Amino acid sequence: MLAKLIAFLLTVLVLLAAGTVVFFMMLVAMNGFSESDAIWGLGVYVVLTLLVTVAMGTGGVSCLIAVPVFSLIGMVCEVIGSLIGVALAEIVRRNF
Repeated sequence: MLAKLIAFLLTVLVLLAAGTVVFFMMLVAMNGFSESDAIWGLGVYVVLTLLVTVAMGTGGVSCLIAVPVFSLIGMVCEVIGSLIGVALAEIVRRNF
């Protein structure tokens, strides 16, 4: 049980660190957006990142070798989430 808890915590910590880095890269990428437009994209990214982190952390407890695999999959999902967030902010900026 302790190994599964450690695997979960390790996966979650890695993904939260990666999510923070991607979040700051998103802030730089959305430099020209107004705050009211960008907040929608950032909000969607934060929600998606938290969902991915919990899902990958849960998947990471299946065995210890899965920690790097699920961490890598989670990082890819977080980058995809950031692209979705930027796209949503662009849609809000153009249409509303």
